[in-house]
Amino acid sequence: MHTLPASASNHLVRVLRFKKGSNITVFNGNGGEYSCTLLNENPKAADIIVNDYLDTNRESPVPITLIQGLSRSEHMDLTIQKATELGVTEIIPVSCERSIGMKDDRALKKIERWKQIAISACEQSGRNCLPRLHQISRLDDALGRVDAGIKIVLDPGASAGITQIGQNAASISVLSGPEGGLSDAELAVATREGYNRIRFGPRILRTETAAPSLVAVLQTMWGDMG
Repeated sequence: MHTLPASASNHLVRVLRFKKGSNITVFNGNGGEYSCTLLNENPKAADIIVNDYLDTNRESPVPITLIQGLSRSEHMDLTIQKATELGVTEIIPVSCERSIGMKDDRALKKIERWKQIAISACEQSGRNCLPRLHQISRLDDALGRVDAGIKIVLDPGASAGITQIGQNAASISVLSGPEGGLSDAELAVATREGYNRIRFGPRILRTETAAPSLVAVLQTMWGDMG
């Protein structure tokens, strides 16, 4: 017998309204999932019994890292939620020139909140691997440590589009700025690190729209949404 955490128990009993004896599927975030039976309807500590392990893989064949400039709370929440649903492998929040400042204690609370948002997004989408969520970093540090076959930075002033990248992708890194976008200096740093500046259509998208929209296109071109 296993007891689920309070958040998972509440989701199972109060949101999904499963009853005692129901067959349910649970996951631990590391891949695969488990066929289980619900033993009670406790919304704070639901008990389950594991019946079978299911070797189910719903991860994209192309690892995608999202380097996201810190934006306003609700915008950042939405970006992490949708990036998780769309199969992003890693998320690195970065402090940019136009990001809102954040103290260390608040940053730690934000990371925990974003982890819960990612867990909920996995529950909703049927994904059984949690994306790796990094601590908030400086932009230049994040750019220097990410290795990817294709590196893209969103820049409304660029002339090239996504279809002009024109190469097979074994791994992808996407850099997207906060409200107000990336500064010229930040774009120059990204260019030096091998990031291709692309213009994602004729309209300037909001920060919470830009990265998820691009990830959906990348997944269609090279991933598992085509």
